[in-house]
Amino acid sequence: MFLVELVPAIQMGGHLLRLYHFWSSTCSRKVRICLAEKKLEWESRHVDIVNNRDNLKMWYLNLNSNGVVPTLEHDGRIVIESNIILEYLDDSFPDTRLKPNDSFQISKMRLWLDRAETVVHKYVNVLSWNRRHIPRMKHLSHEQHLKILEQIPNAETRMVRIKRLEHGVLDTDEDFAKARLSEFMDAMEEELNGNTWLAGDNFSLADIAIAPFIERFEANNLDDLINFKKRPKIGSWWEKLISRESFRTAYAFKNPDD
Repeated sequence: MFLVELVPAIQMGGHLLRLYHFWSSTCSRKVRICLAEKKLEWESRHVDIVNNRDNLKMWYLNLNSNGVVPTLEHDGRIVIESNIILEYLDDSFPDTRLKPNDSFQISKMRLWLDRAETVVHKYVNVLSWNRRHIPRMKHLSHEQHLKILEQIPNAETRMVRIKRLEHGVLDTDEDFAKARLSEFMDAMEEELNGNTWLAGDNFSLADIAIAPFIERFEANNLDDLINFKKRPKIGSWWEKLISRESFRTAYAFKNPDD
């Protein structure tokens, strides 16, 4: 089923936080950064989305019908989608505030959260197919791989993944994805030219939402995107970010099966 442990279960004034997550999931990492920033103690449920495919099993689909990680449980209430979870945590536990105080900066924060999902996550997913997904699934036959993809509950995601399996991700697809991500990084560099962080002078959910994707660029050997001589403001931002205790805590989770 799933692994319990990793973080002890803690009742916070009668409130229980439980996170269903995968150790190297980008979206799981952003939520773990948020939990660490807010110094919240929580119960861990590690969901193996690679080998056991726990996320496609009925017990998990009953929690999250999209079949993706992470999922947050708070006193029996279920919250899904990582960016929504970030805001939920910030609203529910406001002692350490991770939203800007200014309404205009909040709007900018939400713009970066949206870009994290609709641009960065989308196109990193394209580039990860040949680099990470196919090697990870090479032990399966085409039919076995297809059968797994057919279990994806979201119809659009299922269609996209099956199309990739049947036709592959072409060089032109990768070039288009790289161009969109390069535009994103240019916009980020411009934003940081006048601000310490992505939504003003204070670290916020905007920075948390983007941070794990920079590491994912590194993992996919997308050297041009992380050329900090070309984008020095992002380089400075990244150095400040990875030095935070919350980042180190979030990335301390390793594969429990190793």
